[in-house]
Amino acid sequence: MIRIITDSMSDYIHAAHRDPGVLFAFQPVRFGMEEYTDDGVSLTQADFYARLRTATELPKTSMVPEASWKAALKIALSDPADCALVIAGSSRLSGGYQSAVNAAASMKQPERIAVIDSLSASCGEIMLIDCAVRMRDAGATLAQTAEAVRELMSRQHLIGLADDLKYLVMGGRLNPLIGKVGGALNIKPTLMIKDGVIEKEGVVRGTKKGHAWYIEQLKKNPPDPSIPLYIGGADCPETVALLKAMVEEAGIDCTI
Repeated sequence: MIRIITDSMSDYIHAAHRDPGVLFAFQPVRFGMEEYTDDGVSLTQADFYARLRTATELPKTSMVPEASWKAALKIALSDPADCALVIAGSSRLSGGYQSAVNAAASMKQPERIAVIDSLSASCGEIMLIDCAVRMRDAGATLAQTAEAVRELMSRQHLIGLADDLKYLVMGGRLNPLIGKVGGALNIKPTLMIKDGVIEKEGVVRGTKKGHAWYIEQLKKNPPDPSIPLYIGGADCPETVALLKAMVEEAGIDCTI
């Protein structure tokens, strides 16, 4: 059987439809001098966002340690009949992919392990994990599953919108003065992940135009009806529910 391993960049640990057989390697998260494991237990999502709202600087993350990948791989390969497929967050956003490659090499069983650089994160990774789960359940081989995941990667489009400029300013991505003016004008940058990197696509003014922008993107890039559309949000369940309703009204299946 294929054992699937991913990291906390995927947010799969929080997915309502999470497959219990998927294993995890976790990133460390630091608020100031306090360090947590991004496992949803030592620091829950509710606690994370509560702290973020009052933070004066953004929390820091480190790449998934090689030891964390090794621990997951040892579990995955404990049965000689099993193999492991690792789906890691974008190598252009974190060093976790390389630490996964190093951990896999240390196991000295290359025929039993495949490591994929998702060139994505969050919902984009979840889509790939779900693909791997479907292939595993259909009885596919490790090579067939890795090929299916990579083929799906070639067709992915991951887009988003920054609703609050505060965090772009805190992260040094936006000049404070521009952030203040942009906030007053209700400017919201539109984003996409391209070749594993988050890039600014443009800007919209106002929440309603931001929501309409998502629908415009769906019209430009019609989703594959055989694969659900994935919607995610950072501490904004009402917005996620609204977007889901808008998408379903348009007749498109989606997964939150």
